[in-house]
Amino acid sequence: MERIVLLRGINVGGHRKVAMAELRDALVAAGFASARTYIQSGNVIVDGGPGDDAGTVSLVRRVVDERLGLGDVHVIVRSVERLVRARTVSAQAFPAGDDDPADHARRVHVVFLLEPPAPARRASLQPDEFAPDRFLLDIHDGAADVHVAYATGAGSSKLTTDRIERGLGVRGSGRNLNTIDRLLAMTAH
Repeated sequence: MERIVLLRGINVGGHRKVAMAELRDALVAAGFASARTYIQSGNVIVDGGPGDDAGTVSLVRRVVDERLGLGDVHVIVRSVERLVRARTVSAQAFPAGDDDPADHARRVHVVFLLEPPAPARRASLQPDEFAPDRFLLDIHDGAADVHVAYATGAGSSKLTTDRIERGLGVRGSGRNLNTIDRLLAMTAH
């Protein structure tokens, strides 16, 4: 079964550099039937390997730590179905309207969280604090995603992945809709 693996914080600003070919080879050598990557920022589609998400996270973390020497890299795994759901929720929550479709897909992001935030933390991010940027926390089937519509782009927003993590008390990794669309196109769904 194909799974999407999102690695947080590799190949960003010249830090924690890893060649995607090396990552693919290491994952296949560790037991995945196949591994395909998209761009240099830690997007991997794996097939085979452990039979569940937790086992996939564990194996990928071990490969990244032991074989690539990157230490504690946050690994988030989503099924293809869960990625389709995230794309659908974002499209419904933040429709393109009159926006240029390419610009809209660049400005709408999903921050995939390692786990759902504790109930007491879920209201820690207040919408008025980040206007005109908008967001939606979606918790479904044991996973959680924060859908964000950046009014002018992520680069100028106060609603960063770091801010979302601090507020919710959970690590995450964000991807824009362009990247999500490309990852879905690379799967067999």
